[in-house]
Amino acid sequence: MACAAAPPRSPLLERVGRSDLSVAALRVQVRDLARRLPGMLEAAADGIAADSDSREVHRAMLAFKSNGVPILQATLLQPDPVAGLVDAWALLAQLQDALPRRAARAPPAQVRQAQRELEAMESEVMALWEDLSGHEDISHARALIHQWATEHPLTGSLTARESTAPLLATVSTRSGVSPLGAAAVLLEDARDLTTRMDLYAASLPRQARWQAELAASDAADLPVLGVALGELKRAVDLLGQLDALAAGVPALVSRERAAVLSELEQERRSLQAFVSAERQALMGDVDRERAAVMADLRAERVAALQQLDGLARGWVDHAFGRAARLLGLVCLAVFVLLLGVGVVLAVARGRWGRAAG
Repeated sequence: MACAAAPPRSPLLERVGRSDLSVAALRVQVRDLARRLPGMLEAAADGIAADSDSREVHRAMLAFKSNGVPILQATLLQPDPVAGLVDAWALLAQLQDALPRRAARAPPAQVRQAQRELEAMESEVMALWEDLSGHEDISHARALIHQWATEHPLTGSLTARESTAPLLATVSTRSGVSPLGAAAVLLEDARDLTTRMDLYAASLPRQARWQAELAASDAADLPVLGVALGELKRAVDLLGQLDALAAGVPALVSRERAAVLSELEQERRSLQAFVSAERQALMGDVDRERAAVMADLRAERVAALQQLDGLARGWVDHAFGRAARLLGLVCLAVFVLLLGVGVVLAVARGRWGRAAG
Protein backbone atom coordinates (compact mmCIF):
# COMPACT_ATOMS: atom_id res chain seq x y z
CA MET A 1 0.00 0.00 0.00
CA ALA A 2 1.31 3.43 -0.92
CA CYS A 3 2.42 5.68 1.94
CA ALA A 4 1.89 9.44 2.12
CA ALA A 5 5.03 11.61 2.28
CA ALA A 6 5.41 13.97 5.24
CA PRO A 7 4.70 17.61 4.31
CA PRO A 8 7.75 19.93 4.22
CA ARG A 9 8.33 22.05 7.31
CA SER A 10 7.28 25.65 6.83
CA PRO A 11 10.15 28.23 7.03
CA LEU A 12 7.93 30.22 9.42
CA LEU A 13 8.31 27.35 11.92
CA GLU A 14 12.15 27.31 11.86
CA ARG A 15 13.83 28.38 15.10
CA VAL A 16 15.72 31.69 15.28
CA GLY A 17 19.17 31.78 16.86
CA ARG A 18 19.54 29.73 20.04
CA SER A 19 15.98 30.38 21.20
CA ASP A 20 12.77 28.36 21.13
CA LEU A 21 11.13 31.13 19.10
CA SER A 22 10.10 30.42 15.54
CA VAL A 23 10.25 33.11 12.84
CA ALA A 24 6.48 33.56 13.11
CA ALA A 25 6.57 33.84 16.93
CA LEU A 26 9.46 36.33 16.78
CA ARG A 27 7.52 38.43 14.30
CA VAL A 28 4.52 38.51 16.62
CA GLN A 29 6.66 39.77 19.51
CA VAL A 30 8.49 42.37 17.38
CA ARG A 31 5.16 43.56 15.92
CA ASP A 32 3.90 43.93 19.50
CA LEU A 33 6.93 46.11 20.28
CA ALA A 34 6.11 48.16 17.18
CA ARG A 35 2.68 48.76 18.69
CA ARG A 36 3.79 49.65 22.23
CA LEU A 37 7.23 51.31 22.07
CA PRO A 38 6.23 54.24 19.80
CA GLY A 39 3.38 54.98 22.21
CA MET A 40 5.82 54.97 25.14
CA LEU A 41 8.13 57.33 23.23
CA GLU A 42 5.22 59.66 22.50
CA ALA A 43 4.20 59.61 26.18
CA ALA A 44 7.76 60.47 27.28
CA ALA A 45 7.88 63.49 24.93
CA ASP A 46 4.41 64.62 25.99
CA GLY A 47 5.43 64.36 29.66
CA ILE A 48 8.39 66.70 29.16
CA ALA A 49 6.27 69.16 27.18
CA ALA A 50 3.45 69.11 29.74
CA ASP A 51 5.75 70.07 32.63
CA SER A 52 7.40 72.96 30.78
CA ASP A 53 6.09 76.44 29.98
CA SER A 54 8.77 77.02 27.35
CA ARG A 55 7.53 77.30 23.78
CA GLU A 56 10.90 76.07 22.54
CA VAL A 57 10.63 72.93 24.67
CA HIS A 58 7.12 72.29 23.36
CA ARG A 59 8.32 72.63 19.78
CA ALA A 60 11.44 70.50 20.42
CA MET A 61 9.37 67.68 21.94
CA LEU A 62 6.84 67.97 19.12
CA ALA A 63 9.63 67.57 16.57
CA PHE A 64 11.21 64.83 18.70
CA LYS A 65 8.10 62.64 18.70
CA SER A 66 7.03 63.51 15.13
CA ASN A 67 10.42 62.20 13.92
CA GLY A 68 11.05 59.48 16.51
CA VAL A 69 7.67 57.71 16.54
CA PRO A 70 7.44 56.91 12.78
CA ILE A 71 11.14 55.98 12.56
CA LEU A 72 10.92 53.65 15.58
CA GLN A 73 7.77 52.12 14.16
CA ALA A 74 9.39 51.64 10.74
CA THR A 75 12.46 49.93 12.24
CA LEU A 76 10.31 47.41 14.10
CA LEU A 77 8.14 46.73 11.03
CA GLN A 78 11.05 45.62 8.82
CA PRO A 79 10.50 42.27 7.05
CA ASP A 80 13.50 40.82 8.91
CA PRO A 81 12.55 40.83 12.63
CA VAL A 82 16.17 40.28 13.72
CA ALA A 83 17.38 43.31 11.75
CA GLY A 84 14.42 45.33 13.00
CA LEU A 85 15.20 44.45 16.62
CA VAL A 86 18.86 45.52 16.34
CA ASP A 87 17.92 48.69 14.43
CA ALA A 88 15.33 49.64 17.07
CA TRP A 89 17.83 48.93 19.86
CA ALA A 90 20.39 51.23 18.22
CA LEU A 91 17.74 53.93 17.68
CA LEU A 92 16.74 53.82 21.36
CA ALA A 93 20.40 54.20 22.35
CA GLN A 94 20.70 57.21 20.00
CA LEU A 95 17.53 58.72 21.45
CA GLN A 96 18.89 58.33 24.99
CA ASP A 97 21.98 60.31 23.93
CA ALA A 98 19.98 62.92 21.98
CA LEU A 99 17.20 63.58 24.50
CA PRO A 100 19.25 65.70 26.97
CA ARG A 101 20.45 67.92 24.10
CA ARG A 102 17.02 68.39 22.56
CA ALA A 103 15.33 69.00 25.91
CA ALA A 104 18.07 71.17 27.40
CA ARG A 105 15.59 73.76 28.71
CA ALA A 106 13.13 71.21 30.10
CA PRO A 107 12.88 70.42 33.84
CA PRO A 108 15.75 68.05 34.73
CA ALA A 109 13.48 65.77 36.73
CA GLN A 110 11.20 65.29 33.74
CA VAL A 111 14.17 64.64 31.46
CA ARG A 112 15.43 61.97 33.87
CA GLN A 113 11.95 60.41 33.92
CA ALA A 114 11.92 60.32 30.12
CA GLN A 115 15.40 58.77 30.16
CA ARG A 116 14.13 56.05 32.50
CA GLU A 117 11.25 55.37 30.11
CA LEU A 118 13.68 55.08 27.21
CA GLU A 119 15.77 52.67 29.28
CA ALA A 120 12.63 50.64 30.06
CA MET A 121 11.90 50.47 26.34
CA GLU A 122 15.48 49.31 25.74
CA SER A 123 15.06 46.66 28.47
CA GLU A 124 12.14 45.13 26.56
CA VAL A 125 14.27 44.91 23.43
CA MET A 126 17.15 43.42 25.43
CA ALA A 127 14.87 40.81 27.01
CA LEU A 128 13.83 39.61 23.58
CA TRP A 129 17.46 39.58 22.42
CA GLU A 130 18.38 37.43 25.45
CA ASP A 131 15.83 34.85 24.28
CA LEU A 132 17.24 34.90 20.76
CA SER A 133 20.91 34.65 21.74
CA GLY A 134 20.41 32.16 24.56
CA HIS A 135 22.69 34.23 26.83
CA GLU A 136 21.60 35.77 30.11
CA ASP A 137 24.47 38.26 29.91
CA ILE A 138 24.24 40.39 26.76
CA SER A 139 26.26 43.29 28.12
CA HIS A 140 28.76 42.89 25.27
CA ALA A 141 26.00 43.41 22.71
CA ARG A 142 24.66 46.43 24.63
CA ALA A 143 28.16 47.91 24.80
CA LEU A 144 28.59 47.51 21.04
CA ILE A 145 25.24 49.17 20.34
CA HIS A 146 25.82 52.11 22.71
CA GLN A 147 29.33 52.59 21.33
CA TRP A 148 27.86 52.72 17.82
CA ALA A 149 25.19 55.18 19.00
CA THR A 150 27.88 57.42 20.51
CA GLU A 151 29.89 57.32 17.28
CA HIS A 152 26.77 58.04 15.17
CA PRO A 153 24.76 60.66 17.08
CA LEU A 154 21.44 62.07 15.88
CA THR A 155 22.31 65.52 14.60
CA GLY A 156 19.39 66.29 12.30
CA SER A 157 16.31 64.56 11.02
CA LEU A 158 16.00 60.93 12.07
CA THR A 159 15.33 59.92 8.48
CA ALA A 160 19.00 60.71 7.71
CA ARG A 161 20.44 58.52 10.48
CA GLU A 162 23.29 56.15 9.68
CA SER A 163 22.50 52.62 8.51
CA THR A 164 22.84 49.92 11.15
CA ALA A 165 23.75 47.17 8.67
CA PRO A 166 27.42 46.92 9.83
CA LEU A 167 26.25 46.95 13.45
CA LEU A 168 23.74 44.18 12.70
CA ALA A 169 26.48 42.00 11.23
CA THR A 170 28.75 42.51 14.27
CA VAL A 171 26.09 42.04 16.95
CA SER A 172 24.41 39.06 15.29
CA THR A 173 27.75 37.30 14.72
CA ARG A 174 28.89 37.73 18.32
CA SER A 175 25.49 36.75 19.71
CA GLY A 176 25.00 33.74 17.44
CA VAL A 177 21.75 35.08 15.96
CA SER A 178 21.60 35.04 12.18
CA PRO A 179 19.40 37.64 10.45
CA LEU A 180 16.96 36.35 7.85
CA GLY A 181 18.12 38.75 5.15
CA ALA A 182 16.33 38.74 1.80
CA ALA A 183 14.43 35.57 2.74
CA ALA A 184 12.45 37.61 5.28
CA VAL A 185 10.54 39.36 2.49
CA LEU A 186 9.45 36.00 1.08
CA LEU A 187 8.14 34.89 4.48
CA GLU A 188 5.79 37.85 4.94
CA ASP A 189 2.17 36.80 4.96
CA ALA A 190 -1.23 38.48 5.05
CA ARG A 191 -1.10 38.83 8.85
CA ASP A 192 2.11 40.89 8.62
CA LEU A 193 0.56 43.19 6.04
CA THR A 194 -2.63 43.53 8.06
CA THR A 195 -0.69 44.29 11.26
CA ARG A 196 1.40 46.89 9.46
CA MET A 197 -1.66 48.54 7.98
CA ASP A 198 -3.43 48.59 11.34
CA LEU A 199 -0.43 50.27 12.99
CA TYR A 200 -0.10 52.81 10.20
CA ALA A 201 -3.81 53.51 10.26
CA ALA A 202 -3.63 54.19 14.00
CA SER A 203 -0.49 56.38 13.90
CA LEU A 204 -0.78 58.35 10.66
CA PRO A 205 -3.56 60.67 11.92
CA ARG A 206 -1.46 61.62 14.95
CA GLN A 207 1.62 62.14 12.79
CA ALA A 208 -0.38 64.37 10.47
CA ARG A 209 -1.57 66.38 13.45
CA TRP A 210 1.99 66.78 14.74
CA GLN A 211 3.18 67.94 11.33
CA ALA A 212 0.32 70.43 11.22
CA GLU A 213 1.28 71.72 14.67
CA LEU A 214 4.90 72.06 13.58
CA ALA A 215 3.75 73.92 10.50
CA ALA A 216 1.67 76.27 12.63
CA SER A 217 4.63 76.85 14.94
CA ASP A 218 6.92 77.60 12.01
CA ALA A 219 4.34 79.93 10.51
CA ALA A 220 4.16 81.86 13.76
CA ASP A 221 7.96 82.23 13.94
CA LEU A 222 8.84 82.93 10.30
CA PRO A 223 7.71 85.90 8.24
CA VAL A 224 7.73 83.79 5.13
CA LEU A 225 4.95 81.20 5.00
CA GLY A 226 6.69 78.95 2.49
CA VAL A 227 7.97 76.58 5.13
CA ALA A 228 4.57 76.50 6.81
CA LEU A 229 2.83 75.80 3.53
CA GLY A 230 5.30 73.01 2.85
CA GLU A 231 4.56 71.45 6.22
CA LEU A 232 0.85 71.82 5.61
CA LYS A 233 1.24 70.17 2.23
CA ARG A 234 3.13 67.36 3.88
CA ALA A 235 0.33 67.01 6.43
CA VAL A 236 -2.23 66.93 3.63
CA ASP A 237 -0.16 64.31 1.84
CA LEU A 238 -0.11 62.23 5.01
CA LEU A 239 -3.86 62.57 5.31
CA GLY A 240 -4.21 61.57 1.65
CA GLN A 241 -2.02 58.52 2.28
CA LEU A 242 -4.17 57.66 5.27
CA ASP A 243 -7.33 58.03 3.22
CA ALA A 244 -5.94 55.88 0.41
CA LEU A 245 -4.75 53.31 2.94
CA ALA A 246 -8.10 53.26 4.73
CA ALA A 247 -9.93 52.93 1.41
CA GLY A 248 -7.74 50.04 0.31
CA VAL A 249 -7.85 48.07 3.55
CA PRO A 250 -11.33 46.52 3.04
CA ALA A 251 -10.49 45.49 -0.52
CA LEU A 252 -7.15 44.04 0.57
CA VAL A 253 -8.75 42.16 3.45
CA SER A 254 -11.43 40.86 1.10
CA ARG A 255 -8.82 39.70 -1.42
CA GLU A 256 -6.74 38.05 1.27
CA ARG A 257 -9.83 36.36 2.69
CA ALA A 258 -10.80 35.08 -0.76
CA ALA A 259 -7.24 33.86 -1.36
CA VAL A 260 -7.13 32.07 2.00
CA LEU A 261 -10.53 30.44 1.40
CA SER A 262 -9.41 29.38 -2.09
CA GLU A 263 -6.23 27.84 -0.68
CA LEU A 264 -8.22 26.05 2.00
CA GLU A 265 -10.64 24.69 -0.61
CA GLN A 266 -7.76 23.46 -2.76
CA GLU A 267 -6.13 21.83 0.25
CA ARG A 268 -9.43 20.18 1.18
CA ARG A 269 -9.92 18.81 -2.32
CA SER A 270 -6.34 17.59 -2.49
CA LEU A 271 -6.71 15.87 0.87
CA GLN A 272 -10.03 14.33 -0.15
CA ALA A 273 -8.55 13.04 -3.42
CA PHE A 274 -5.54 11.64 -1.57
CA VAL A 275 -7.71 9.88 1.02
CA SER A 276 -9.93 8.44 -1.73
CA ALA A 277 -6.92 7.17 -3.66
CA GLU A 278 -5.44 5.63 -0.53
CA ARG A 279 -8.77 3.96 0.30
CA GLN A 280 -9.05 2.50 -3.20
CA ALA A 281 -5.48 1.27 -3.04
CA LEU A 282 -6.16 -0.28 0.37
CA MET A 283 -9.32 -2.03 -0.85
CA GLY A 284 -7.45 -3.34 -3.89
CA ASP A 285 -4.70 -4.72 -1.68
CA VAL A 286 -7.28 -6.28 0.65
CA ASP A 287 -9.08 -7.94 -2.30
CA ARG A 288 -5.82 -9.32 -3.64
CA GLU A 289 -4.80 -10.61 -0.24
CA ARG A 290 -8.23 -12.24 0.24
CA ALA A 291 -8.03 -13.93 -3.18
CA ALA A 292 -4.53 -15.18 -2.41
CA VAL A 293 -5.63 -16.55 0.97
CA MET A 294 -8.66 -18.32 -0.58
CA ALA A 295 -6.45 -19.83 -3.29
CA ASP A 296 -3.99 -21.07 -0.67
CA LEU A 297 -6.85 -22.56 1.37
CA ARG A 298 -8.25 -24.37 -1.68
CA ALA A 299 -4.85 -25.75 -2.56
CA GLU A 300 -4.28 -26.90 1.01
CA ARG A 301 -7.74 -28.53 1.13
CA VAL A 302 -7.17 -30.39 -2.17
CA ALA A 303 -3.76 -31.55 -1.02
CA ALA A 304 -5.18 -32.69 2.31
CA LEU A 305 -8.02 -34.61 0.60
CA GLN A 306 -5.59 -36.26 -1.80
CA GLN A 307 -3.34 -37.26 1.06
CA LEU A 308 -6.32 -38.57 3.07
CA ASP A 309 -7.58 -40.56 0.05
CA GLY A 310 -4.18 -42.17 -0.36
CA LEU A 311 -4.09 -43.06 3.32
CA ALA A 312 -7.63 -44.52 3.16
CA ARG A 313 -6.75 -46.62 0.14
CA GLY A 314 -3.66 -47.92 1.92
CA TRP A 315 -5.63 -48.75 5.03
CA VAL A 316 -8.32 -50.61 2.99
CA ASP A 317 -5.72 -52.58 1.02
CA HIS A 318 -3.90 -53.45 4.20
CA ALA A 319 -7.16 -54.59 5.87
CA PHE A 320 -8.17 -56.69 2.89
CA GLY A 321 -4.72 -58.30 2.76
CA ARG A 322 -4.85 -59.25 6.40
CA ALA A 323 -8.43 -60.53 5.98
CA ALA A 324 -7.37 -62.69 3.01
CA ARG A 325 -4.49 -64.18 5.00
CA LEU A 326 -6.80 -64.78 7.94
CA LEU A 327 -9.39 -66.44 5.67
CA GLY A 328 -6.71 -68.69 4.21
CA LEU A 329 -5.63 -69.74 7.66
CA VAL A 330 -9.26 -70.46 8.64
CA CYS A 331 -9.82 -72.55 5.51
CA LEU A 332 -6.59 -74.46 6.16
CA ALA A 333 -7.66 -75.10 9.74
CA VAL A 334 -11.09 -76.33 8.60
CA PHE A 335 -9.46 -78.58 6.00
CA VAL A 336 -7.07 -80.03 8.58
CA LEU A 337 -9.96 -80.50 10.98
CA LEU A 338 -12.08 -82.28 8.35
CA LEU A 339 -9.11 -84.38 7.35
CA GLY A 340 -8.52 -85.36 10.96
CA VAL A 341 -12.22 -86.22 11.41
CA GLY A 342 -12.14 -88.34 8.24
CA VAL A 343 -9.06 -90.19 9.42
CA VAL A 344 -10.65 -90.81 12.79
CA LEU A 345 -13.86 -92.04 11.16
CA ALA A 346 -11.91 -94.34 8.83
CA VAL A 347 -9.93 -95.80 11.69
CA ALA A 348 -13.06 -96.26 13.73
CA ARG A 349 -14.88 -97.87 10.83
CA GLY A 350 -12.00 -100.31 10.29
CA ARG A 351 -12.00 -101.30 13.88
CA TRP A 352 -15.75 -101.69 13.88
CA GLY A 353 -15.62 -103.95 10.81
CA ARG A 354 -12.97 -106.19 12.32
CA ALA A 355 -14.92 -106.41 15.48
CA ALA A 356 -18.03 -107.46 13.57
CA GLY A 357 -16.20 -110.18 11.61
